[in-house]
Amino acid sequence: MDSLTQIVLGAAVGEVLLGKKLGWKAQVLGAIAGTIPDLDILANLFSDDELFRLLTHRAYTHAWFIQLFMAWPLALLSSKLDKVNYSFKRYFWFWYVGFATHALLDAFTAYGTRLFLPFSNELVAFNVVSVIDFFYTIPFLVLLIICLFLKKDNPKRVKIAILALVISTSYLGVNGIVKYNVHKKFEKELLAQNIAYDELSTNPAMFNGFLWHAVIKAKDTLYCSEYSIFQKTKSLDIIPYVKNEHLEKGFEGEILNTLKWFANDFYILEKEGNDTLNFYNIKWGRMDYSKTLPNESFRFYYKIIKENGQTKLVPIQPKLKGKEFNSILKNLWDRIFNY
Repeated sequence: MDSLTQIVLGAAVGEVLLGKKLGWKAQVLGAIAGTIPDLDILANLFSDDELFRLLTHRAYTHAWFIQLFMAWPLALLSSKLDKVNYSFKRYFWFWYVGFATHALLDAFTAYGTRLFLPFSNELVAFNVVSVIDFFYTIPFLVLLIICLFLKKDNPKRVKIAILALVISTSYLGVNGIVKYNVHKKFEKELLAQNIAYDELSTNPAMFNGFLWHAVIKAKDTLYCSEYSIFQKTKSLDIIPYVKNEHLEKGFEGEILNTLKWFANDFYILEKEGNDTLNFYNIKWGRMDYSKTLPNESFRFYYKIIKENGQTKLVPIQPKLKGKEFNSILKNLWDRIFNY
């Protein structure tokens, strides 16, 4: 999830576990706990290697086993600085729960979080909520702000913080139910259109839980489709994309293998000349619903370039701002409400 949401979740954990004695300081400590796992991005300061960045984000600092060791020194420091209010044990569980809930919330998105390192490199992704979803974050944030206006010994503080956690968790649950029903909708549509497939993945579009993407794997072809819970048409457009696995020849190696792993095998390839391979990770679905060409539908992708006997990875990440960003928002709005 985005940084603000993780800060809010951490602050709620702090309020529940430490707020009775620490007051507003509990939320500050919780916000810090909710931020620390994402400090893995600081590793980027030591390398401009895009593959390194891909492998370090949501990795060891998000792994539940590793977080036990991350919580230990912070709990020791906290209990040394605060010998009056809480014990080492209470601080240890505060820090660990703050880290673990951060990682768990990330796993509810489609990005993929390696919760079980170093024992497993599996990308855990429940595909239930977007990485940015204001419907999840804003009610959570409002309730925690209300807590700050109450005295630390007011029993309503803990109750409101617990309510915030219940509401936010319920939102994930509702999204899970919507996901189940949408998944069934796509299964029926694939059957109606006589499309045989091996795997179907569904996940919500950016900023909301109203529009859902489907990515379908079928031998040498992948399909993309979308469904809005508000749409008026019953049938769905299912767009085919040839995977082009034969284009991998000559580009084999760590870079390609890592990208395939990160994409959960939901990828398509295009060749540019003899030395450049475009890798489209489509596990999140299309970005522009009015387009069908890969470089127009999937605006974020990678170029694998062979140059002077070396192979390098170059991310294509357009800066989404101004008119372009407004256009994307309009495209999203129209697909949700005007289809």
